[in-house]
Amino acid sequence: MKKRLSKLFALSFVTALTSCASQDFHQYTGVQQNWPTASGTFVSTKYGVPAYYGPPNRPYIVLGSLDATTERGIGQDAASAVQDAARVAKRMRADAIMVIGSGREHVGTSSFGTASTNSSYTGGVYGTALGNSVYGRTYGSGSSTTNMFGSSFGSYQGKASVLVIKFK
Repeated sequence: MKKRLSKLFALSFVTALTSCASQDFHQYTGVQQNWPTASGTFVSTKYGVPAYYGPPNRPYIVLGSLDATTERGIGQDAASAVQDAARVAKRMRADAIMVIGSGREHVGTSSFGTASTNSSYTGGVYGTALGNSVYGRTYGSGSSTTNMFGSSFGSYQGKASVLVIKFK
């Protein structure tokens, strides 16, 4: 059993380093405890493994803790980070994750803008000479149009801290 768990931990560590944008896996060492359970809790089953938001209702062992951070982007949020953590846990052959904390953090702003200008001018001179005098008229017209567009939007990273667990 010990040898099997050692291989599982080694595989877990390598797997954790090869998936989502960034993760930091900390293997649990020492004697497994009677980890807390609850008669009921919130659980999301839309990920690779169930994500518990409190202690599950059955005994388990803790393989370790995992901190997952998504890549920067517009739609990155806590759910994206929990999904990444669940994906890593599944590759580690874990049965579930227990979410300790999750959220998103503002990591920058992106902006862009464009501008264009069109202009035109027309004009002329009209004149007549009578003897030593010149009579004339100058006329002209002009127009200019400038169009501009700009936008800014926030860039975020999703973050999640989870326990990676296996049921007894």
